[in-house]
Order: sequence, then structure tokens, then C-alpha cells
Amino acid sequence: KYLSLLARKQLFLVFLTFLLVLFDNSAVISKSVISTEQTRQDQLHSEETYQVSQNFLDINFGGNYYPKLAEADRFYKQGNLVKAREIQRQVKPDFPPTSQPPIPLAGEEELSPVAKEYWLAANQALAQEPDEKKIIKKEILNPLQNLVDESPQFVPGHILLADTYFNLLSKEKKGLSVIEKASELYPDREDVLDKRIEFLLSEGKPLEASIAAREFAYTYPGNPKSSDYTKAADQYYEQYQDKLQARLGITTVVGAGGQVATGNQNAALSLGEILLTGESNAGQLISDSYKSQLKMVSNQDQLQYVNNIGQELAKLMGRDEFTYEFNIVVDPTPNAFALPGGKIFIHTGMLNIIDSEAELAGVLSHEIAHSVLSHGYKKIADSALTNTGVGILSNLLGSNTGTSLLQVGEILLNQKFSRDKEKQADILGLRVLAAADYSADGLYNIMAKLEQLEDSSNFAQSLLSSHPDSENRMRYIEELIQNKGYNRHAFEGVEEYQATFPGYS
Repeated sequence: KYLSLLARKQLFLVFLTFLLVLFDNSAVISKSVISTEQTRQDQLHSEETYQVSQNFLDINFGGNYYPKLAEADRFYKQGNLVKAREIQRQVKPDFPPTSQPPIPLAGEEELSPVAKEYWLAANQALAQEPDEKKIIKKEILNPLQNLVDESPQFVPGHILLADTYFNLLSKEKKGLSVIEKASELYPDREDVLDKRIEFLLSEGKPLEASIAAREFAYTYPGNPKSSDYTKAADQYYEQYQDKLQARLGITTVVGAGGQVATGNQNAALSLGEILLTGESNAGQLISDSYKSQLKMVSNQDQLQYVNNIGQELAKLMGRDEFTYEFNIVVDPTPNAFALPGGKIFIHTGMLNIIDSEAELAGVLSHEIAHSVLSHGYKKIADSALTNTGVGILSNLLGSNTGTSLLQVGEILLNQKFSRDKEKQADILGLRVLAAADYSADGLYNIMAKLEQLEDSSNFAQSLLSSHPDSENRMRYIEELIQNKGYNRHAFEGVEEYQATFPGYS
């Protein structure tokens, strides 16, 4: 109903905004894609945990909440962490203890007699190298499925079950599904990751393999093999670039790269050529085009404040080849998004519901994580590889028409980030948020506010209604904070934020 009131130029901007939301590497308003699938993590949610989420939804964030956090900040900066925690707990409901994921069994000798029987039966049948699917299902698949149900903490059972589906029964999607569920239960297991990468490469998905390896390396930087996985991620990414170049029939990208380097934004580039210039260059090209067409905040103090926080968070992410950039868009919708190569945008509408530096850092860390894990790049690349995206950005750079924007919007309008992508960004983003010594529930608070906003704003309701329930995401973040031992009572930065954005809070 608003479109009829907009001028032609504004109409183009609306479609551009749609595009931004779609590239939105999980804009924080995206209610978590954690669905009601019967995963073990979902089953761990208790009524008590639900009640705590509800408590946060009922908090009057405009009452005594932030004055108390500001008071706690003063003690925190003095080094009196005990007093700071005591004050914060006056306004922050405690999370109840959450169920921990089962500790992996060290070996088959720790299996129960029943589970051990399943394991031995499957391995004995496997040694016979059966080739009939009926025998494979009866003597290998069924015992392994029973084993996983009986002893989900026995990781080799998950791996062999996935292998049976993938290699023996040629059910590749099912095999990937099994190993991805095992990865959710045990994200720090190298053997699970190695099998997942093996499957992805076998399926011709080097970019997904690169993302999986990079996610592990950056989420567990202390793991002895993290540097190896980072190198592997780079190799898989190069394989993807070769595949993309071959699929699109682009014989050279020297010209495209040269145009990027010289800043020649009037040259026509196909979507494939833009992607082949690399994530940093592709992100820079699209970012520059966006900024030329959107109304941007120019207040240097505010931009510097956001940039300083974002740059410090980015340093902890692990992907140093990006030139990170943090921008503020004049737009009333509570949104934030990330383009490839570390180009992050946050709306003034999001700043309106943020009240502390920790909350801002929560939003930024989540978006940076999406960029670091190549989620936006993959979304654009998926369009290119369908051949429907080739050339649709040909006239985007330097263009004054909305044609290209409309074409991009039509291709990406209904695409959303998967539950896995959202979780990946939450996991990495929360690790960095906590490592930067911010209160770990900065993003959690934003989710609570957005849920409240949904009930009080018709526009917010229309914007959020197409996404899964944010309370599910809140409960998941509760578990993540507790299982990782992140500090919820660290620095909030209330006075710092509100001094920088006095008209927003």
C-alpha cells in the first residue's frame, strides 16, 4: 500500500531493499530457522527453558533494565566483576541448567551389550561385502540405525550409518543428512567433519566443503588441526572457482579483475565475472553500487563508533584477507545484512531497538560470521550456476534503471538461509562476542525485542511472519551460551552506546 506513494526513484530503492534482505546473511530479524525437526537439540528444550525465554519477552527494556546495566558497567570497568554480576542479575533472569550433549564414548568397549551386538553384526555383514540392497539394508543398515538410536553418543555408529547410505545404497542425500545431524550433536569432532567434507566433495560441492572446513577452523581456533582446515578451505574454494569458471564458460577474468582494481564501475560485468573476481572484490562492487543508491548515514562519530566495534570483532573471526566495512543505512526497518567480503550494513531501524554496545556487537558479530563463512557469496553463486543469474547484474554497476534489480529480486525473492547457516553464524558469532568480553546475550536481547516488536507493529508483523518462531532461536541461544560457558554478565556498554546514538535509544 506504500508503493503507490513512492516516486520512481524510490520504487527502485524498494526493490533494492528487497535484494538486500535476501542477501541479508540471516538478518538478525530472521527468526531462526531452527524448526520443529526431531533433532536431539530440539528435544532437549524443557518447559523451564521456555519459561525463561518468556521471561525475557516480558522484560520492560525501557524501565530499570538499562540503568542497572549501566551501573554494573561502572563496576566492571573498575575490575569488580563480582559486583557487576550481582547488579546485572537483578534485572537478568537466570537461565536454568540445560541438558548437555551426550559425551562421546571412547570406544566400542563402552557400549551396552545390546548396542555392542548391533555394532558387531553390522561390521561382520560389512566384511562379507554384500552387493544386494536387501541384504545391505537388513544386515548392515538396520543394525546401525538401531545402534544410533540406542547409543547416539557412539560417533563411529553415525559415521558408518552415513557411509552405508552414501556409498552402499547410493542414497547420497540421506547419507549427508545423517552426517550433518551427527555434526550438530558433535560439531567439534574431526572424524565427523572429515566424513562430511568427503561427501560434499563427492557430490561436487567444493564451496560447501570449504565453508564446513572454515567453520570448524574459526569456531575452534585452539584445535591443533585448525590451520590445516583453513588451508583445506582455501583449496576447496579454488576448486569451486575453477568449477564456476568452467560452468559459466568464462575463459578469462583478467578484464573483470582489472576493472575492479581500477574502479571502472561503468563496465558491464556478468554475475559470473563478478563472482570470479573473488569475494572481496565482488562484495566491494555490490557494496559500492548499494551505497550509491541508498540513503546512508554520514555522521562520522556514529560511523567510527560502529566501525571500531566491527573491526575489533572481525579481528577475532580469523579471515584476515577481507577488508571489512561497516555502514549505516537510513531505513526504519529493524534489519542488518552482510555482503560478501565483509561488507556489513545496519539499518537505523535496528539501531532504534539497540540500547547497548553488547547488543550492537551481537548483531555485528552474527552478520560478520555470515560473511566470513561465505553464506552470501554462496547464495549469489547458486543463482549463477543455475544459468538464470548469468548477466542479470550486467547493468547493475553504474545503472540508473531498476531492471537488473527486478531480475535479481525475482530469482532470490523466496530464498532463505537454511537452519544450518543460521546456526553456523550464531555459533561463530557468539564465540567472538564472548571473546571480545561483551555480555554473551547481546544478540539474545535483540531477539527478545524483535519478538515484542512483532506484537506491537503491523509492519514488523508482516516482515517477520514469513520466518520461523524467534522464541525457538532464543531457546537455542540459551543452550549455546550455557553449553559453551559464555559469560552473560560481562561488559554491556550502555552509556557508550547511548552517548553515540542519543536519538536512537
